[in-house]
Amino acid sequence: MARTLILSDNPEDVRKLAESYIQSGNLNFLVGSGASMPAIKVAGNIEAEINSLLIGGNVADADLKALEFIEELAETNVDLLADIDDQPITETLANYTEFLSAVDGILFERKNILLPRQANIFTTNYDLFIEKAASKLPNVTLTDGFDRTSAVGSRYVFSPEKYFDRTYRSGSSNERIAELPVMNLIKVHGSLSWQRDGDKEIRFASNGVSLSGHVQKNNPGAVSIALAKRAVILPNVRKFESTLMERVYFDLLRLYSNCMDRDNALLIAFGFSFADEHILDITRRALRNPTAQLLIFAYSSANVAAFSDKFSQNRNVTVINPGAGPPIDFKVFNSILRQVIPQGGKPA
Repeated sequence: MARTLILSDNPEDVRKLAESYIQSGNLNFLVGSGASMPAIKVAGNIEAEINSLLIGGNVADADLKALEFIEELAETNVDLLADIDDQPITETLANYTEFLSAVDGILFERKNILLPRQANIFTTNYDLFIEKAASKLPNVTLTDGFDRTSAVGSRYVFSPEKYFDRTYRSGSSNERIAELPVMNLIKVHGSLSWQRDGDKEIRFASNGVSLSGHVQKNNPGAVSIALAKRAVILPNVRKFESTLMERVYFDLLRLYSNCMDRDNALLIAFGFSFADEHILDITRRALRNPTAQLLIFAYSSANVAAFSDKFSQNRNVTVINPGAGPPIDFKVFNSILRQVIPQGGKPA
């Protein structure tokens, strides 16, 4: 069964455990909607609410709720990309920037030269906080899966095989080469920055996030068309508006599974509830790999029982419980990552 470590009682034990796993493992993160607070409300029961409407035969109401949910996210991301001075957005962006800086520091200082200087960041979030944060860190290399090798135009095509290209730099006066730290951003549920080119391929929206404009919300057909324009996996049992998105979704889930099947795979989950049944099932099966480890940071003690129940059959799972201390929010989580780097590392 999953074990629990109480952060307030054993902060040094938590640090040592995280350090030992990170220094010896193939590094993966699973980031959920809790990480994008306070700028974006936690998705919470939105999927359950939409599913209830679908099961009851209220397809039009379900579509409308999904569209309103996505449009609210889009409005926040338009402000994010426009650098609007908004305290929740500024705070959330700072948290993500510190996170990427800490992970970059971990990879740069990695002691095990046999492991790649790569980390995979899996997320179900549609928002662009990670991409925006990376743009503020000139030394950070973030791969988002789009092929940018063409020097002409900006219609970049989504090519997941790009995720595992390793990057090296050689000196100008000698033949010594060094691997550069790279983070792979894998958005399992799609993104507000993705566009569908018919049902052929996914392209990067070089003009940023767009709003749907004026949609007649009392017109189910108009709502359905507005939803279909988004290259995202909808939060409902139906999930797919196109065979293209279905194919991309299962390709990325297969990639997630393959990463967890590697020797000494480490998955660190933050802000993620494992409510997504597909991801939960794949994670459970992946944990049959005896060398894999799952480290879950629970926001509050109230969340611990649910995690322990979900992974009751897995002894290679550790849940970090904040205990009597403050909740494990993004700032606390980042501070733990920083402690893994010698002398806390330096910002990228």
